[in-house]
Amino acid sequence: MKTTKTLDALMSLTDEPDEHLFINIAEAIVSYGEQAMPSLQEKLEHTHDIILQHRLESMIDSIERNCLSQKLKMWRDKQVHDLMEPCFILAKDRFPNADWSLLGIKIMMLIEQAEGEMNQELTPLDQVKTLNHIIYDVNKFRGEAYTINKTDYYFINTLLETHIGNPLSLGLLYCIVAQRLEIPIYGIDLPNHFILAFCKKTEHFPQLEDVLFYINPFNRGSVLMKKDIRNYLYELDIRPELRHFEPSNNILVIKKLLNALRNLEG
Repeated sequence: MKTTKTLDALMSLTDEPDEHLFINIAEAIVSYGEQAMPSLQEKLEHTHDIILQHRLESMIDSIERNCLSQKLKMWRDKQVHDLMEPCFILAKDRFPNADWSLLGIKIMMLIEQAEGEMNQELTPLDQVKTLNHIIYDVNKFRGEAYTINKTDYYFINTLLETHIGNPLSLGLLYCIVAQRLEIPIYGIDLPNHFILAFCKKTEHFPQLEDVLFYINPFNRGSVLMKKDIRNYLYELDIRPELRHFEPSNNILVIKKLLNALRNLEG
C-alpha cells in the first residue's frame, strides 16, 4: 500500500493551475485506487470551486471504472465462471445502496424452489417446464418490450425488485438458476435479442451439435428450434452465422451485457 503522506501531498496539489502538471498529479492520485476515495470525496464535499469539483469528480469516476474493470478481470481469470458474480458486480456499481443481502437471498430462494421440483427422471423438456413454472408462474417474472431501451432494466437488482425484464436480464437470471442446478443451459448471441440453448451434458463446453433445442426467456421460456432462429434472422435481413446457433460461454454473455449497456449509455 502506498503511503498516506504522499497521497495527502498530492491531494494538496489538486488545485494546480497548470493543466499539464495537474494531469500528472491526477494520474498519481488515481493510481492509489480505492485508497484515495475517502480523501477525494471529503475534499469534494467541502469545495465550492467549480473547476476543482470537476477535477475531483473525474478522478473519482476514473477510480470507480478501474475498480469495476479489475473486479471483472478477476472473475474472467477464474476457472469457473458463475454468472451471478459479474451480474452483482455490475449492479452494485450502479446501485450501491440496494439491499444486496436481500437480493442474494431472493436468488438463492429461486434456485432452491427450482431444485425442489427437479428429479433425475425429468427429460430436458420437463426440466424447462419446471424452470418456467418457478420463474414465470410462481415468481411472476415477465418480459416487457419497453425495458429493452431502459438501462436500469439490464441490471439484476432491477429485475429482482420489479420482476420485469428484457431478453438479456431474464436470460441471465434463467442461466444463473439453471447452471447452479447443473442444467446445461447457455446463452446464444443473437442480434438485438438473447435466447438460450439446452445442451447435452458433455465433458467439454457444448458445441452446436450438442444443442437439443432453444429457449426464449423473454416469452415465458417458450421452446424454439433452429428454423425459428433462421426465420428471425431472415426478418432482420441478416445472414445466419455459426455464432447465432452455438452456445456462448459466460464470458461472452457478460461481454454482450457490457456492450448493451455501452450502446444505451452512448
